[in-house]
Amino acid sequence: MNGQQLDCALDLMRRLPPQEIEKNLSDLIDLVPDLCEDLLASVDQPLKIAKDRKSNKDYLLCDYNRDGDSYRSPWSNEYDPPIEDGSIPSDKIRKFEQEANFAFDLYREQYFEGGISSCYFWDQDNGGFAGAILIKKTGDSGNKMFARYQSAVELDITTRWYY
Repeated sequence: MNGQQLDCALDLMRRLPPQEIEKNLSDLIDLVPDLCEDLLASVDQPLKIAKDRKSNKDYLLCDYNRDGDSYRSPWSNEYDPPIEDGSIPSDKIRKFEQEANFAFDLYREQYFEGGISSCYFWDQDNGGFAGAILIKKTGDSGNKMFARYQSAVELDITTRWYY
């Protein structure tokens, strides 16, 4: 029955207004709490923004930097709220993550003229790594026009390290 309930819930979400997705998802989870994890994993939601306390820079919150109820900043590599055993990338992958954040920060500023970008990388069991590159820009021209751009690209990289 759980599979059929999930299909019905996802069908309902497709029919509801997208501008109210967070409220509708929350209401649906309240109705069927057993589907919480499946719905959160299946329904795309607008990216939220947090500020890194150390660097004072904004970053995007998503499943890729979440561990429980905490989110890891790509700038300081620390979780907010702090947790002791949060997943962090190895030193080598962390360096790639830092370089990607620097590069995509420049790209986002030049191409979109504002907004926020975040890159998150993590180690894979096969010796490679995976990652996500996120960009969000929201604009309001003030005359009843509102625009939002949000992008998420997932990477899965198999590597052969050469030294």
